[in-house]
Amino acid sequence: MKLRETFLQAVVLVQAEDDAREAWLAMNRKNAPWVAVFEGVRPEGGRLVGLLDGRDLEGALAPEVFVTAGDLAAGERPSRRAIRLSPDGELEEALAQLGLAGADAGFVEGRGRPPGVLVR
Repeated sequence: MKLRETFLQAVVLVQAEDDAREAWLAMNRKNAPWVAVFEGVRPEGGRLVGLLDGRDLEGALAPEVFVTAGDLAAGERPSRRAIRLSPDGELEEALAQLGLAGADAGFVEGRGRPPGVLVR
């Protein structure tokens, strides 16, 4: 089965220099459980720094804390998820790739459909 035929969770794309609280707000506006943090000129063409979920963003919600999405995405767990998967790839191969990287999720590029996150 191809990745484009599987259920993918919604994801918001942000830049590494964006405020983590803004990333959290964008995630909630779209009702997406994931934030993909990219470094580069535009999110889809840049380097994937990591994938953040709500637990990763919890510490940045205090008003006295300023942290960028890139700082959080560089952490151990989010950076292990920095795996770009092709929507044309096979599901079994993608799951094996996530397992080898020790990641619980990976970013599936959007070609002809919105990008998403594959969760193991």
